[in-house]
Amino acid sequence: MKRFFSAVRSLTAAPDTSDPALLGQKTRKLSLWEGSLWSIMWGFGETYIAPFALLLNAGNLAMAFVGTGPVLIAAVAQLAGSSMLDRIGRRMPVILTGSLIQALAYLPLFFLPVLLPTAGKIPALLITVTVCFFAFGFSVPPWMSLMGDVVDQADRGRYFSNRTRITMRAMLISMLIAGWIMNRWKLVGHPLVGFGFLFATASLARLVSVAFLRRHYDAPMQKEKDDSYFSFPDFIRATPRSNFAKFTLTVALMNGTAQISGPFFAVYMLRDLHWSYLQFTVNVAAFLLSQTLFVRWWGALGDRHGNRSVLVATSCIMPFLPLIWISTDHYGILLFGQIISGACWSGFNLAASNFVYDAVTPPKRARAFSYYNLLNGLFSVAGGVLIGAPLASHLPSELRLGSWHILFHSSLALVFIISSAARALAAWMMMPRFREVREAEPISTVRILWRLGVGQPIFGQAGEFIPRIRKLYSPPGK
Repeated sequence: MKRFFSAVRSLTAAPDTSDPALLGQKTRKLSLWEGSLWSIMWGFGETYIAPFALLLNAGNLAMAFVGTGPVLIAAVAQLAGSSMLDRIGRRMPVILTGSLIQALAYLPLFFLPVLLPTAGKIPALLITVTVCFFAFGFSVPPWMSLMGDVVDQADRGRYFSNRTRITMRAMLISMLIAGWIMNRWKLVGHPLVGFGFLFATASLARLVSVAFLRRHYDAPMQKEKDDSYFSFPDFIRATPRSNFAKFTLTVALMNGTAQISGPFFAVYMLRDLHWSYLQFTVNVAAFLLSQTLFVRWWGALGDRHGNRSVLVATSCIMPFLPLIWISTDHYGILLFGQIISGACWSGFNLAASNFVYDAVTPPKRARAFSYYNLLNGLFSVAGGVLIGAPLASHLPSELRLGSWHILFHSSLALVFIISSAARALAAWMMMPRFREVREAEPISTVRILWRLGVGQPIFGQAGEFIPRIRKLYSPPGK
């Protein structure tokens, strides 16, 4: 423990050198710690915003906003963060401002809804959620710009994969601890106390992460002349003829149709299936763990066969994911369903992100990412707030077709069915409209799905893991 605190003090101490190489090396180490602390904030804070809103009796419209609004809010904030970065020419002030506001937002996120009268609880919650995620999005562009400068291009794959593994582990551990804490407080009849502890911990973790961010090396920005500016209306108008615009619209439609049901899975678990907070947490953790297990396989597949092939294959699975939730209420089966869902979404999100890198030239990349995120945010909010919430409020909880009668847990079952049909329609209409942008070895969608179905990603990782175990426990000299 003494060595641990000594290492922390040495990292957060003021730099004793002006060598950019050494400062960059220290920043890379600091970022690993900062990422772990951000993950604790995520596990204790962001994961439990939806359950907290549900405890406050938030309606379907509010739950839809909590589930989809942050995507759009963060996307708009990224545009603001990029503009501010261009104006002041330094990254750390923008990063620290956004991170500090995000940390402090978790305190009113809890206290305002608890202290205000009933009519003001949900509006206060939504306002603080907006502030929290706007602050986060505001700091993203300068952070990405900074890390791009302090991590050598040849080392980026290794460094960021290592950072991702560390942050994922911290997310899983913190989320499971948070679930256990909430379960204990619910059992003694004081779940609000549990939420207060969780959000206070999230705020503290983010505040400590700001201390690590303060010691990051704010490398001088190298501004290049760029005459490749294009506005968001220009981007939209280019959709009929631009391959990248067609791809962006396709991904936005897939995300929008998914968000018709997306914000309501937490509601379905906690309200309709009456799961404990620990069961809810384990279910979410299974989704997260599945992503970490499958993402490397999808990445290798995309490198060899093109990212479009991964997008098409995963879009064939997506329509079936909501149907798992209405087919059974068995916890083990639904947990397995989350593993399938995590495997699918890890491939879709990775391939979509990598497709942007392949399709857009470096001078246009930052702006293209901003517009890509903004369009995804707009469609996600439209799917959740404009379609999903009204459906959840007005659809019946049973289905009658002549003598055939099905009684569901709630109207959310029909929302899941509609989301499933909308995903299938969006994939069928849009996937053929854009093409792969680089040379890749052709592969059929059926072949990819067969490899996934027979467990190739799992067996492949086992093949890498077993030699490591043997090497770890083999006697010296062997």
